[in-house]
Amino acid sequence: MNFVLYGDDKFLLDKKLKAIQKKYNISDENMNIVTYWCNETSMKEIIDDALTPPFFSDYKMVLVKNPFFLTTQKQKGITENDIKMFLDYISCDNPLTLFVIYRDVKDFDERKKVVKTLRKNCQFYQCEKLTDQQLYKAVRESIKARNCQIDDDALELFLSRMPNDLLMISKEVEKLSLYTSHIDKRAVDLLVTKKIEENIFELTSAYLNKDLEKCFQIYNDLIIKNEEPIKLVVMIANSLRLLYQVKFLDRKGYNDKEIASMLSINPYRLRYIRQDSGNFDLNELLEKIDELSQLDIAIKTGKVDRYKGLELFILKMKGDNHGIVERTI
Repeated sequence: MNFVLYGDDKFLLDKKLKAIQKKYNISDENMNIVTYWCNETSMKEIIDDALTPPFFSDYKMVLVKNPFFLTTQKQKGITENDIKMFLDYISCDNPLTLFVIYRDVKDFDERKKVVKTLRKNCQFYQCEKLTDQQLYKAVRESIKARNCQIDDDALELFLSRMPNDLLMISKEVEKLSLYTSHIDKRAVDLLVTKKIEENIFELTSAYLNKDLEKCFQIYNDLIIKNEEPIKLVVMIANSLRLLYQVKFLDRKGYNDKEIASMLSINPYRLRYIRQDSGNFDLNELLEKIDELSQLDIAIKTGKVDRYKGLELFILKMKGDNHGIVERTI
């Protein structure tokens, strides 16, 4: 029996693999599973093992990882004879061996004959990342299955801080569910680590709203975490640029889904950005981006101390004068 587990969501792939193992009573304890990495083991050794009948159980599993010869990458050491050997095996149905091709990166070269043969002769399971709506529903159901509930605003905050990675999400859901049965926004804020991008966005928002105290609170927290001022300058500029792009596209009449797709940003994070983008003038945002560009040059050329330069940029929000670079040189 031949299987292909393929896609870019490792959580779903592993879940499917475990389901197959359970169905056929495959486990390390039963000594009926062996894993091969194609880039480390010869094709002959893999196929020879697949052809060898199981000794201690009804079925055995040969799990094949890193099949680079199926992808757009080149695999050293693989010959035409190796490919023929692989195709000959795949074209037959060995009823006692579960031959499983496992690839958690979506990079198969669909033009290759070997990939077309796989799709024709294998049970092919392709696991794609969930859409935003599917992810929202999956997280809520996962929390409900743990006899917990989550507020809508807490779920949106949670998803804004998480990548589209079910493995990481499941670990965070488990942590939240152990902490409380009623997950509110405060619980999410306390337990789910903020990405640095979120901290930068909050700093940017506080800066544009002239909230000096909050600016320095966030800035000091980032410095304590050993974030480099030069890196922060670039990230603040990127945050301002993102605000500008969102506001510009919003004026053009684009909706949230279109903006999130065009700018490749988390749609839940976009909601927070849109809330703030309406408060600022486009010209003001461009002006601040230009000032940060000048500051970046001044720091890199040694004219301004990297800490003092960024701190003076923040302090400048209270003043009307321009040209922080000139003042600090």
